[in-house]
Amino acid sequence: MKKRIWGILVLIGILACGTVLMTGCGSQKEAGSSAAVAEEEPVYVPVHNPLTGVSEYDGFDKEAINQRIVSFVVENAPDARPQWGMTDEKYSPDIILQGEVEGGISRTLWMYADYNKLPEVIGPMRSARPPYIRFARLFDAIFFHWGKSHTEGGYIGANTVFHEEMVSHIDEMTFDDDIGLYGRDSSRAVSSEHTGILYGDKVPKAIKKKGFRETPNKFTNLRFYKKTKKVGKKALALDVSFSERSFENVYWNYDKEDHMYHTSHFENDLKRDNLLVLFDKTEYQEKTNYKGSGSSVVYCDYKLAGGKGQLLSQGKIKKIDWKVKNHKLILIDTKATKKAKEAAREAGKTEEEIEKIEVKAKMNQGKTWIGWVSSNHGGTSKVYND
Repeated sequence: MKKRIWGILVLIGILACGTVLMTGCGSQKEAGSSAAVAEEEPVYVPVHNPLTGVSEYDGFDKEAINQRIVSFVVENAPDARPQWGMTDEKYSPDIILQGEVEGGISRTLWMYADYNKLPEVIGPMRSARPPYIRFARLFDAIFFHWGKSHTEGGYIGANTVFHEEMVSHIDEMTFDDDIGLYGRDSSRAVSSEHTGILYGDKVPKAIKKKGFRETPNKFTNLRFYKKTKKVGKKALALDVSFSERSFENVYWNYDKEDHMYHTSHFENDLKRDNLLVLFDKTEYQEKTNYKGSGSSVVYCDYKLAGGKGQLLSQGKIKKIDWKVKNHKLILIDTKATKKAKEAAREAGKTEEEIEKIEVKAKMNQGKTWIGWVSSNHGGTSKVYND
């Protein structure tokens, strides 16, 4: 009886092994090889626009990831508005940065991650200022401008910064422009200083003509959510003044229909997914006998010293901190960092270890306006909930 039972068990084992072999799951060696192949199979990670977070599946050309960001100094005096290209249907700037220059007026810096996709016309182009050069450097951007401020007396001008910091830049006033990069549009009844324009389709040729390094170095790593999030307290409007010297504010309204912030400040309908306000220390530097006129000009210089900030998106606002390290802008989530430090303290970490903890702030994908505001000369940012 025992022999009969044993024979049945052996037969069942043989049949089971045969079934395994027929289904391709034979020896442990074969199974291990299949698993190894599955584990080693690469997973494709789509390329994203470093300035907006938008992926190649949503319109970003993945080839652009291997080229440098470009930036353009664009005027914002009342006679310069509305600016050419700012609200271009296809190619509105990825980032518009705005801050004070001199005389209480502001200027803008436009940045694009893909210099093959620019508006037909950009402008009015204006001259470079030291802080704007350094803003662009945070993104390793090639810098396009029309003129520059000059060092004189105690004032350090853009000409000195370009020379000492080896910045890749193209100035209309010194560029051998046989390709037609710059021009003028005199269709408006304004003085010539408000008519300088740049032709976007000539930018790739200009970069090659100058022989600039085209492959980007490491630059500011903005972080984006994979899916849209509403984080923080309600923020349906924002009123920003750059300093006590500013003669006008930038006012934004949140549109619940398109989930974007809109402003008519530039005499158009500019809309942005994100608003980023950074409070920074400023210093005012007087340049006497400006251009031999006998009068003086007071320039505003930003120190990029770090400080407090605000991030608005999807009708919400959250507090952030920011700093510049190794020529990179770092945005820090204030609330998340505080929680992480509390958790580390409870876990028995040393104060030295806790001090190093910082949680990077994330943004929603999309286009951003950055307002660079004076923290020590009366700059303000007021949020409204209705």
